[in-house]
Amino acid sequence: MAFADAFTALNGFRRRGIIKDYAVIGAVAATAYMEPVFTEDIHVIILVDSDEEYQAAFRSVSDESEGQDGMHQVLAGIPVQLFPSTISPLHREAVAQARKVRIDNLTVRVAAAEYLVVLYLLAFRERDRIRVRYLLQDLNQELLNSLLERFDDGENTLARRLQDLRRTSIPREGEVAPTPSADELQA
Repeated sequence: MAFADAFTALNGFRRRGIIKDYAVIGAVAATAYMEPVFTEDIHVIILVDSDEEYQAAFRSVSDESEGQDGMHQVLAGIPVQLFPSTISPLHREAVAQARKVRIDNLTVRVAAAEYLVVLYLLAFRERDRIRVRYLLQDLNQELLNSLLERFDDGENTLARRLQDLRRTSIPREGEVAPTPSADELQA
């Protein structure tokens, strides 16, 4: 039960037209750009044009999954949470601009680091803040600025969060990340 098997299932859904396209987000996506982090699940945005299309795709994936674990479909023993691209234009664009990366021997579509940063700034849990600080080391700053201009709220919340994070250091080897809060453990 490896992540590779879950990615094989996702690629198969894409190839067979069950889902049009996808982009991996979350911790698994971050590992394409930084040191691996522990995670037990995969988060994926699937490309859909409507809530009805998402529901149909979700049902089709459910029919082929090994079952459900909360909000996750279990694919090859791995919990996979599917988010529709209709959540926001940012989510849709993250799928459209996803990069192909190699994970094990598979090609997997992963959200570009700049999109991950914006998604992490939206969620803004402690683990997201840590990932943003790592990802900032090797980004297309022009693209990140463009994303912030287009997807930040009227109060520049995301830009302020990013500015605050740029003032903090990345945990060094041997340092322990903060213990997640009860809310973060449930997310």
